[in-house]
Amino acid sequence: MIEKTASMELDQRTEQVFDFLVDFTNEPAWNPECLEVVKTSPGPIGTGSTYRGRMRGVGEVSTELTAYDRPVRFATVERSRAATGSFEFHLTPREDGTHVEIRMALQPRGPMRLLQPVVGRMADRFLARLPDYVRNGLRAADLSS
Repeated sequence: MIEKTASMELDQRTEQVFDFLVDFTNEPAWNPECLEVVKTSPGPIGTGSTYRGRMRGVGEVSTELTAYDRPVRFATVERSRAATGSFEFHLTPREDGTHVEIRMALQPRGPMRLLQPVVGRMADRFLARLPDYVRNGLRAADLSS
C-alpha cells in the first residue's frame, strides 16, 4: 500500500475550489495525465456519483464519490487494471482563499505490485506538481480570485 499526502493554498473561495475538484469532468483541465472523464451516474453530484475516465499509461479508471460534504470534504475510490486507490480531499476556508489537503492510499494490482517503489516515486512527483496543476486548471476555468 502506498500512502501519501499533499496540501496546497489556493486563492479561490472554498466553494469554487470544491465544485471544480469534485466534478471530475474537470480533471482533464488540471491533470495532464487525464485524457477524458464522463459522468456515468444520473442526477446531481453527490455521494454515489460515478465517473469513467481515461488516463495516460493506465487506461480506463472508474471513480465513485464515497463522501460528499460540500464545501469542506469529499472522498473517492478509484479502480483501474493497475491499482485501486482512495482519495480524500479536505478543504479549509482561509481569509485569502482555501487550504486543500489530499490523502491518497494506492494499492497496486497484478504486475504493478512489483513496481510499488517506482509507483511511489511517481506519486511523489505528481503530488509535488499538483498545486500548480490545480492553479492552472482553476485559471483556465476562469475561477481566478
